[in-house]
Formats: sequence, C-alpha cells, structure tokens
Amino acid sequence: MKKSYLFVGLLLGAMLSAVALSTPNVTGKWSGTLQMDGENDAKPAYSILNQDGNKLSGSVGPNESEQDSFEGGKVDGDKLTFDVPQGPNSEGSIHVEMQVKGDQMTGRATWSGPPPHSGSGKVSLKRVVEK
Repeated sequence: MKKSYLFVGLLLGAMLSAVALSTPNVTGKWSGTLQMDGENDAKPAYSILNQDGNKLSGSVGPNESEQDSFEGGKVDGDKLTFDVPQGPNSEGSIHVEMQVKGDQMTGRATWSGPPPHSGSGKVSLKRVVEK
C-alpha cells in the first residue's frame, strides 16, 4: 500500500515539474526589432517584463529609456499577450501577441487608432543578458 502512495506522489511531482518547465519565466529585459508590414527598415524594440504566475506587467518602447506601460498582460504556456494604450486619451492601442522559445520570442504587434493610424508588424526579441 505504501509503495502505491509513493509511486503516485512521484508521478504527481514529475507532472507538476513538467508543467512548470513548460511555462517560461519572461521576467527581465528584452531587445530586438519591429518590422512593420510593407516597410523595409526594422525599428528597434525594447521590453521590460515582470511575470507573476500568469500575470504580466511591464513596458515597451524603442529603447530602455523610452518606455510605455502596458495593461492586460497574460502568460499562457509559451504565449504572452498585452495591450499598450496609445494617444493622450488612450484612443488607440497596440495589441501584442508573442511566443517564447528559450531566450527568444517572436510575434505580432497590431495597432489601431484614429485613421490613418493602424497597421501591424513582426516583433523579434532576445533576452538581454545582465552583466
């Protein structure tokens, strides 16, 4: 009887470890590019992220010193999403969906606002290694 409890305990521990390993922790600084659809030149992109379970907070911008906070950040497995309000009255927004693979993430940013301020692009980021 004790052996079956031990086996069940080990099996549950292994399953919980596998679940924990499948959800990456994205807390940290990320640097890369935003390639807007229909344009040839990539623009710099920089994110500062803080993950608490499946909740994500932080900011994004072209570099570490120019950042806009985002809201509604979520982490679901290897996918993360958030929205960045745009404009003085938040009349527009940028919706970001990313997939994490190790120390890299890729995805799309789609922004909307009063015409003609809408579009989308590919975002590619790598984790910044702190020195």
